[in-house]
Amino acid sequence: MARVDISILREIVRVVDTRAEVPDFIDVNKRRFQINYLEDHKQRMEEALRRHDRDRLNMLFGQLESKVKYQALKPSTAKAAKDRPTQDRPTQGAPAKQAATKTAKSPAKSPAMPAATAPVAPAATPAARSRPTAAKPAARSPSRKKK
Repeated sequence: MARVDISILREIVRVVDTRAEVPDFIDVNKRRFQINYLEDHKQRMEEALRRHDRDRLNMLFGQLESKVKYQALKPSTAKAAKDRPTQDRPTQGAPAKQAATKTAKSPAKSPAMPAATAPVAPAATPAARSRPTAAKPAARSPSRKKK
C-alpha cells in the first residue's frame, strides 16, 4: 500500500475519532481529497458513532481500506476562488485595466471632429507585403519533369 493511501486512512480515522463524524473531504500532505465510501459503510460507521460502539467502529476501521475510494481534487480550484476578484474585494490592477480597455476599444470622437479626419490604421509597408504569411509548398524545379 502506498504512503498516501495509509495517510488517507489514518486521517479518516483521526477525523472520526476527534469530530465524531464521517468526513467526505480530508486534507493530507497539503492536498484535498474527496472520499467515497462503498455500499453503506459510511452509514454503518455513523451508526456505530451514535451508539458509542467502539468495538464495531474498530471493526469498520479494519475494513476501511477495501470500502473507501478517494480522489484528489485539483489544487487550483481553491486557489482560483481566492484569487478571483469579487465586488467586495477588487484586485489592485482591475480599475486600471478596465480604463485601459475602454480607451483601446474605440477612440474618443468629439462632435467637432469630422468623420474624414478620424484616425486611420497605418498602411502595410512594402516589406511587410512581400513577406509570406503562411508556408507555401515548394515550387518544382524545371529540371524535374513528371513522367
